[in-house]
Amino acid sequence: MMTHKKPKKTLKDFNWKVGAKVFAVCTAVGMGYAYASQRYVIGLDTQEYKCLDDWIFIIDTWDRPGAADVERNDLVAVVLTDAQTPANALWGPGQVMVKRAVAKPGDVADISARGIAFKRGEEHWTHGTALEAAPALGISEEDLTRQITISPGELFLMGDNPMSYDGRYYGQVSEGQIVGSVLWSF
Repeated sequence: MMTHKKPKKTLKDFNWKVGAKVFAVCTAVGMGYAYASQRYVIGLDTQEYKCLDDWIFIIDTWDRPGAADVERNDLVAVVLTDAQTPANALWGPGQVMVKRAVAKPGDVADISARGIAFKRGEEHWTHGTALEAAPALGISEEDLTRQITISPGELFLMGDNPMSYDGRYYGQVSEGQIVGSVLWSF
């Protein structure tokens, strides 16, 4: 009985068309991933007292709108300055935070223990409550009571929940502190 040996496959037997397609697909997927991972960041809010009701955010770091481009109620990703960060902060320097833009350049914010009110000409609106987090921050409500006119290039940001650490405590943010726009939140 004679055994039949299979011939060895050589480089000549390689199907170059299939290989080229596999290479093209892998390259396209790799480039798409590289682009997306450079441009987009997934932010997670894992705090006990969440600033916003959503806790997953897709942030476009290539889209850094100026203060004039942000609409009221837009979500914006920012980094606070050292002066805006409380001594007992549970986050480190450079931590990206997502907040809601509640006042734009030209708006006036009236911050007091009675509540937070905003106005622009004849238009008036409120957002949030009063100064609930002041005791936890070791700041008196009287020290936080003030009226602020939002200057060009600045925004007043707040969270949606009463214990949010936001503009009520640290004031306005400059457009240079904006690190991206929030495309989607869940």
